This record gives sequence, C-alpha cells and structure tokens, in this order.
Amino acid sequence: METMAQKALLSVTDLKKYFPVRRGLFQRVTHRVRAVDGVDFKIAQGQTLGLVGESGCGKSTVARLILKLLPPDGGRIEFRGRDISRFTERQMKPLRKEIQIVFQDPFGSLNPRMSVGQSIGEGLRRLGLKSRNAQRQELRKLLEMVGISPDSAERYPHEFSGGQRQRIGIARALSVNPSLIVCDEPVSALDVSIQAQIINLLKDLQDQLGVSYLFISHDLNVVGYLCQMVSVMYRGRIMEHATVAEIFEDPRHPYTLSLLDAIPDPGRRTGRRFSSPREVPAKDAAAGGCPYVGRCPEEEPECGQPDTPLVRVSDTHYVRCRRAHRG
Repeated sequence: METMAQKALLSVTDLKKYFPVRRGLFQRVTHRVRAVDGVDFKIAQGQTLGLVGESGCGKSTVARLILKLLPPDGGRIEFRGRDISRFTERQMKPLRKEIQIVFQDPFGSLNPRMSVGQSIGEGLRRLGLKSRNAQRQELRKLLEMVGISPDSAERYPHEFSGGQRQRIGIARALSVNPSLIVCDEPVSALDVSIQAQIINLLKDLQDQLGVSYLFISHDLNVVGYLCQMVSVMYRGRIMEHATVAEIFEDPRHPYTLSLLDAIPDPGRRTGRRFSSPREVPAKDAAAGGCPYVGRCPEEEPECGQPDTPLVRVSDTHYVRCRRAHRG
C-alpha cells in the first residue's frame, strides 16, 4: 500500500501479533486473540500518519511492535529500508535514538526521582554530548523549543501541570534527535485547551525539524488537524486508509462513517447519517473476513466470507469492504 511518492521512512507489511488465551486447570491455550492481524502502512520523512480507532482495536500494540517492545508473530517492519522485524535488543540499540515515543500518561512516563534536567540529560548523553557545558546548552535549547522555561531544569515532575509534563516528555524524545516519534494518544489525558497547545507544538516541531510521527488516537478531529494520512483500525485490521481529505470528504467504510458521525462538530459531518452500530461481537471474525461483521448496519451475507482485501478506490484510498466500489 503506497501512501506517498516519497521513499518510506517506516514501512509496515502484513504485521501480526496474536495473544494466547489460556483456560482450565492446566492453562491450555484455547484460542488466540488477533490483536494485530495483517496491518500495512508507510510513513515518509516529515509525514504524519494517524492511526485511529476505538479503545482495544490494537493501536498501541502496533506501537509496541514498531518499537520492538513486543516481538511480532508475522510480517515485516522496515526502517530506512532495513527489515528490523527480527532484530535482537543488541541490534536495536543503535536505532533507539532514531525511533522515540511520547506516552499517553505524561506523569507515569517520567521518573519522579529525577529532575527534568536529569531526565532529558540521559538522552543527551546517549547522543554523545559528554561535556557538561554542551549538555546544559542543549538542555536549555530543548526546553525553550517545547515552551518550558530553562530555569525549570532542576524541578521535579510533580511540580508541573499535565500539559507541561507532556512538553517535557516531548523534549526528552527530541533529545536524541530522532527521525520518527510514535505518539501514543499523547493528548487524551489532557484538558481540551491544553490538547490544542500540544498539537500545535507537535506541528511546529515537525515544520522546524522534519521529524515524522505515527500519531495514535481515537479522536478524528485531532487526527484531521495534525495528519496527512489516516489509517482507520478496527479489531486488529486496517479498515480504511486514505488522505485526511478523503477520509473526511469521501469515507467508504461503515466503521469510518460511524466514527465521523460521532464527532460533535457539525462542520465535520459527512452529510450521511449513520445508525448506531450494534454491540461488539464476543469473538473475532473468521480469519481473513471482515472484523466488522456482526456490528455493521450495512452487513450483507457475503461479508462474513474470508479474503476481504483492501480495495483500491484511488491512488491513496483503500477500503476493506465488499461494498466499497458502490461509494
């Protein structure tokens, strides 16, 4: 699946992660939950891809697989053209500077026993800055870049607000000069007014530094403002992948329509009222079939059949739906 004509910085192909479910006295594996089931996407340098979907759809698992915090069960993860899917921790160590993460909980992601300067300083030392003077100068630069006073370097995380702590988390991620930052719902724990400030900060930093983002969220409004491309995920699979404009102006998958219809801003509406989906089915869909089966208001008998591929609607628009060609 191509997202842009530019060469991909990160390319994910048929990525899979299954978690065993054990039951009984002997804890035998009864079945496996397909948390990530054949995910494909690409991110170009300086681009932001939004990975959007409701809680439990597998978004954060994708992030952990890309960061090699979990081993994949199948597929390829290519970074700068190198397949890192089976890299050991020793092989990944040099790439940790290239791929960073900003967590959802800004307080939990910072060591309460370390000052702000110490937390960010760890990254600066890994970058190779051994001189204390050079570290102090770079620390001041990073704090100013994210809107924190350099005089706050000796303070501790509990002395900052939630928005300020998230700015510090962003500064820590930037301290090793990464090419890609995985943003795992970085604004969902913040007040709405603070969310806007953090999103604008991320956008400004991208314009300034050319960094790429994988932005994970359940909020299409936020994704629509920050991202160029969007992948809509449901129960481990990509349901729709397109540019932001195509997602908002010409959504094709029933699940995407239901997400758009939930946005309170009337200016974002598609003009196509969509009935509320049914209860989430207890079990996964048949392998290869549409995972939205059992919940889709437009479901047809053939939807439960295996081999439901991503249908190419345009050069940048793909939909996993048998009805996609009907518009």
